Amino acid sequence: MNNNKYEFKAEIKKLLDILSKSLYQHKEVFLRELISNSVDALKKIHFLSLTDKNIENVDKNLKIEIIIDSNSRTITVKDTGIGMGKEELINNLGTIAGSGSQKFLEQLNKSQETDKKKVDLDVIGQFGVGFYSIFMVVDKVKVISKSYIKEEIGYQWESDGSGEFILDISERKTRGTDVILFLKEDEKEYLDKFRIESIIKKYSNYVSFPIYVSEIKKEEEKEKEKEEKKSDTKEDKPEEKKPEPINELIPLWKKISKDISDEEYKTFYHFISNRYDNYSHVINYSIDGTVQFNSILFIPESDVNQFNRPDDEYGLTLYSKSIMIMKNCSDLIPKWMRFIKGIMDSNDIPLNISRDTIQTNRVMMKIEKLLIKKILRELDDIAEKDSDKFKKFWESFGPYIKEGIISDAFRTDRLLKFLRFKTSISNEGDYRSLEEYIKNIPETQTEIYYLVGENLNTMKLSPHLGYYNENNMEVILFEDPIDNFLMMNVHEYKKTVGEGENEEIKSYKFTPIDMTEPAKGDKESNKKDDKTEQTEEDLPENIKKFFEYVKSTLKEKIIDVKLSDRLYKNICRLANPAGGMTSSMQRAMRYWTRTESGKEFEIPRKILEFNKNHTVFKSLIDLYESNPKDNKINIVLTQLFENCLLSEGDLPNPSLMVPRINKLIELLITGKLPTE
Repeated sequence: MNNNKYEFKAEIKKLLDILSKSLYQHKEVFLRELISNSVDALKKIHFLSLTDKNIENVDKNLKIEIIIDSNSRTITVKDTGIGMGKEELINNLGTIAGSGSQKFLEQLNKSQETDKKKVDLDVIGQFGVGFYSIFMVVDKVKVISKSYIKEEIGYQWESDGSGEFILDISERKTRGTDVILFLKEDEKEYLDKFRIESIIKKYSNYVSFPIYVSEIKKEEEKEKEKEEKKSDTKEDKPEEKKPEPINELIPLWKKISKDISDEEYKTFYHFISNRYDNYSHVINYSIDGTVQFNSILFIPESDVNQFNRPDDEYGLTLYSKSIMIMKNCSDLIPKWMRFIKGIMDSNDIPLNISRDTIQTNRVMMKIEKLLIKKILRELDDIAEKDSDKFKKFWESFGPYIKEGIISDAFRTDRLLKFLRFKTSISNEGDYRSLEEYIKNIPETQTEIYYLVGENLNTMKLSPHLGYYNENNMEVILFEDPIDNFLMMNVHEYKKTVGEGENEEIKSYKFTPIDMTEPAKGDKESNKKDDKTEQTEEDLPENIKKFFEYVKSTLKEKIIDVKLSDRLYKNICRLANPAGGMTSSMQRAMRYWTRTESGKEFEIPRKILEFNKNHTVFKSLIDLYESNPKDNKINIVLTQLFENCLLSEGDLPNPSLMVPRINKLIELLITGKLPTE
């Protein structure tokens, strides 16, 4: 074997064979890996130059150049970094540090179990094998490098990925490294300057050294330029533009927040979110303690219907040392916070972190907790100091907070403070909080009354509200579809009352008003004539007989018939039995079954409660006593039942209901029912 030829280790041969043949999902990442290597080399020489003035070309500009040559089908990545000598080229490019290669292959096999042709994006670079990603796009690679040590000579490392590499002396005289990629025939897309620039902006836009991109013109283009130059006079000759770096150099999140303009924030928000609206609030948050990170987080102005697409990818853009690692990193914020847009950059996170290892990375877990805590503090601040701004936030993102209350058990009590709602006495367009609700109730009241319905207007006319309106008792009105799930999961609200030694936690129970049990703690509950819980044995005989008739008429549509003195101006209502399934649970079940099986959940039968003081009820009793077979009774009872359904937001069968209403109209006008 030739002295300048070296064989890769067996596991690297296998690795190179896999990379050269795999249909990698994101081949473009090879450029990110090469730029990351160049950045490391530049950082090392910059650090050494601060203390050692004996370094080769110490004053040379620290930069990265990418040269595209369509004539030779090559891309060259050049840096003026620390460079490599012979042993470093062998150790850095000929082997994988430690046992990284074997671990890589094990992970690669797992990835390919799900897709035999595709390699997972996160596998490359996870075990220090990022450089080898170039073999997905090249037939051959040359690395020409000269160490920063003056006495060292230059070397050229070359391989086609077939299992060996060649190492020769190079005539290179200046410090740094050139990586020359000889692209495969079907990888010509990377000879497009715009394509290369877009990859740089995607992954490496914020590295701390300038990146320049240039291209060597094709022969015909060179000839054309020569002809144009000949025809140009000195006056017409255009002034040559000074090359400018493609990247931003100083990331926005590393600037002092007070020095960042609104326009800079707006531009960055559009870039990071891929949205064209504006943000309503920005959080510039940095920590340099047990963990280090910088972040910029945005709350958008509007939702753009994202809540109804919970399966869409979400999360912050994750950077490590200013290099983009992944978009939509969902391990930095919980799913219910997916309305938050932004980035997080940390020097404590390795460049080779993957989606698998993020979940067990302690630094990431610590950062997640700090970010969530900061976002909640910001929302506290907005709610306290700018009610109009918080109102707009709630109208756009309230469902997300409700989702958090449901799904994030650890933070349920914390998130309940943000809950906003309309009530039976609130003004149109106004929202109230639980703190405001509790402030307005008697000290003896320990229940938070609520009603869930299809829409606000329907609920305000609900027969369930009559008793509470008459007694000036405030009732929360929930109308969002998610409220059905919310009230299945929220049972109480805890509030700290008193100070010092007298401080205590007081619990307030959420109580639905459409249950049959009587409300407690109000001015009517202790009245002697409150017959709400009156047993059937206590009823007068004529009412008993009438109730039996109602049951036989409505049959399986109801579970029981009762009297109530809490309906006031309403004739009747449908109430859930005490201890039974709440209306929220029923609607949630109907939603689940409709989406899961296509078969709609059947709402359980309810109790039909009559207002014993209402004229219509008294007239029905009299009519039944005088003529039990009068057909009007049957028609009126059925219509009253369906009126109750309508008030609940349920639509009865119109083909049966409309003819019945027409009969009642004829009865009202003519004084008699139409003949059958």
